[in-house]
Amino acid sequence: MRTSLFFLLIFCSFISCNSKPAESNAVIATTSWTAAYAFAAGASNVTVLAPYEMVHPSEYELRPGDIGRLTKSNMIVYAGYEVMVDQIKAGLKIPEEKMVKISTSYNFTEIETSVMLIARRLGTEKIAKKNLEEIKQLLLKGQDDVHKKGLDQQPVLVHFFQESFAKEMGINPTMIFGPAPPEPKQILEMARTKAVLILDNAHNPVGGSVKEILKNSEYKLLLNFPGLHQTRTIADVIRYNTDQLTAK
Repeated sequence: MRTSLFFLLIFCSFISCNSKPAESNAVIATTSWTAAYAFAAGASNVTVLAPYEMVHPSEYELRPGDIGRLTKSNMIVYAGYEVMVDQIKAGLKIPEEKMVKISTSYNFTEIETSVMLIARRLGTEKIAKKNLEEIKQLLLKGQDDVHKKGLDQQPVLVHFFQESFAKEMGINPTMIFGPAPPEPKQILEMARTKAVLILDNAHNPVGGSVKEILKNSEYKLLLNFPGLHQTRTIADVIRYNTDQLTAK
């Protein structure tokens, strides 16, 4: 099935290349997370390939309808872990200069680097700097709220894909688990930590078995990709995750 789709995509790409010219300000983002970076950078015309409602956006595979948009775009923002990236590079002959690879995390330094990389390509540095300041202030407020709750002084278990956010909030994870489900030995090790909080990843939660052992611990599902719970931007996700951390 995947092989047939691959050849269909190649065929469609030849047809699409002979249609309308590229839109100078059009940005294609592989997922809602890379789209959030593009918006933060100041992009106003962003098309997202993986639907916002997908729980596992990185697993999205290209569809024939995506081909025209990809070939007409002057910029494709991706992170590198998406299934579709190999399809784009191998089958569509997209010029390398159109491909903008960024790092996605909730570490502010990484956010700033990736956002400004896109902004310099778009010529929207001023807008990007304003949006980055908002993001920075939200992270600082989150750190303050987490400190007031005392979570930065207590044992916390953190999913591998939520480590950057947890650390940005001032939390020093007692143990990291995932992305694969923890094995019995790991579950016992985590139980001995007597963690007061388990931070799991909403897009591939694997901490349920730990919660069964640490029954008195709080269990929170945090986001990476915007989309769930009416989130669309980096700022939205930071607000949502911070609310989850500090909710009583």
